[in-house]
Amino acid sequence: MRGFVITMMSMSLILILMALSMSLRSNHDATERVLMEPLPLIYAAFLLDDTAYEFNSIIGPEIAFNETNESLSISVKDTLHAYNHSSDISAYSAFLGSELALSTESNITTNFTNMTGGTVRVFLDEDYEYVNDHTNSEITFTKDGGTGADSYDISFAVYSLRQNVTHMAFNESGTLNVTIHYTDLNGTDTEEGSVFPNDYNVFEVQYPNGTRFVVNAGLVGGNPASMRLKTYGTWAEVSWTADLPPLNETIKRGYEYDASIDYSQGPVKVSRRIGK
Repeated sequence: MRGFVITMMSMSLILILMALSMSLRSNHDATERVLMEPLPLIYAAFLLDDTAYEFNSIIGPEIAFNETNESLSISVKDTLHAYNHSSDISAYSAFLGSELALSTESNITTNFTNMTGGTVRVFLDEDYEYVNDHTNSEITFTKDGGTGADSYDISFAVYSLRQNVTHMAFNESGTLNVTIHYTDLNGTDTEEGSVFPNDYNVFEVQYPNGTRFVVNAGLVGGNPASMRLKTYGTWAEVSWTADLPPLNETIKRGYEYDASIDYSQGPVKVSRRIGK
């Protein structure tokens, strides 16, 4: 009888230990799932952020934002030259879709078509459009219906001898303030004043052999208070800052290229424009 009781107690103890072990295993599996399931989503966010950084390092431009309750300023630094980034962009697209996708066991497809014709198009704060057309050596900053800019502070450097300057026709009654700093082998000069945002206002510096740099501030592409920078037969380093109305609360501050990426890994699927 005693042996039977001991046997039953032993079997009960074994069953309890087995149940406890299964429970611990189940809790471990659940905990592991809780820890592991968000990883593809976290990695997707990291990948998209890194893609924006790498894309920007390949084609530019440098972009900075400064926002207060009363205004928003956007600053951009870029170059005007005839270099076409198509081969660089295509190579990066191939890397993402093959080597990186394989190493991360994910599916990555890109659509960089709008960026491989020599034009870098960036959407700033969802509403504004910045375009650097490397094929035509032309930069524009605009918005449908007008930017509402209060002022532009523009700087450019051309490594050539200045021959002549056509000054912008300022008007003290104008509501768009324009400051232009221009540097070349003659030195650095600045001119500033006000213009009307609905007028076609032009500033131009001429260099040897018909080369020149042109600034338009005001009406560009039918949109008031916009800006256009263009070189003819030369290249230039440029930077500019625009003071704009404060953003609507529903608008996200940042920038997006006219290029998209689709990423999927397991249940995670993300499709969006490249940007920050």
